[in-house]
Amino acid sequence: MSENTKENTKFKPIKINFTEEEYQTVKQYAAQCGITVVEFCRALLKRYHPKPMPSAAFRDALNRLYELHRILSMDSPAAAQLRDIILHFQKQALLPERGESIGSNKFMGDQGTD
Repeated sequence: MSENTKENTKFKPIKINFTEEEYQTVKQYAAQCGITVVEFCRALLKRYHPKPMPSAAFRDALNRLYELHRILSMDSPAAAQLRDIILHFQKQALLPERGESIGSNKFMGDQGTD
């Protein structure tokens, strides 16, 4: 975000009352995703479902795939296929999924669209 945009952005505080159990759940899940509770809530508001950070075993496997890709000739079909596989695994494991309305609840952007 540029400095000019940052200066023009005005944040509005909001207070949400959680039960202790709800608070611990959202705090724990946000931490598992590697983001703050505020970032977690903003993602949900925008219909994104944050994912927990991948395990050390997943990161190790991905690093091994990267090493194999580096060893292969960059112009070989196998390297291109391996690159596509790596990108697919990264996308599935890391990128938050975009969701739809949950149950009968409508998200803010859906108001007035029936």
